[in-house]
Amino acid sequence: MKVLDNLNRVARYMNVSRNMRDSIPIGFLSGLVGTIAMDLSNIIFKKSGVSEKTYAQYAGSVLMSPFRLLLKENRILGQILHLITGSIVGIPLFAVLKKTGKDNYLFKGAVYGTFTWELLYSFGLRYGVFRTKAYSTRTHLTTLIDNLVYGFSSAATMVFLTDKAVFPNASKNQVETRGVSELSQRSIDPSDELLDDYENEVRFH
Repeated sequence: MKVLDNLNRVARYMNVSRNMRDSIPIGFLSGLVGTIAMDLSNIIFKKSGVSEKTYAQYAGSVLMSPFRLLLKENRILGQILHLITGSIVGIPLFAVLKKTGKDNYLFKGAVYGTFTWELLYSFGLRYGVFRTKAYSTRTHLTTLIDNLVYGFSSAATMVFLTDKAVFPNASKNQVETRGVSELSQRSIDPSDELLDDYENEVRFH
């Protein structure tokens, strides 16, 4: 796919290994890539006037009052907090892919991105975790898109960086399971049972 091809070019340029096996570094690095992609999407929406706030403002408002975020150094602190949070949140996503396999990884990333949007953003605003507030429906929609971008980017990076042996081969397992079930059905063929009953009746007479 084009996503993996682009990541491959970047990895060759940066000399990044594609044979990683350790879950924590893979999840953290992939979450970091997803967070950066998410921030780029957020900045585009903010510059175009569709979104009201940046994630640096949301994250920074957890630690300090919104008026203090007018200072550049406080916004930088909020951005660092956001990057760390997004990186850590990538670790459970890798656990999901490691357990279920890399088949349909973009769909799984999208579902996970929607989950993080509901858990972190929606509940964060609803229960006052963020002191910075957003009021526009368009802002809420753009944050959902941002989280989908996070899920796509994180999942694609995980598949790209991880050694193929780490993921279970789901399709192979399905074929093996199907083959075993067919063999078991053949071994218990009703026609064989009827033939045995007929032979017993003949011997009896």
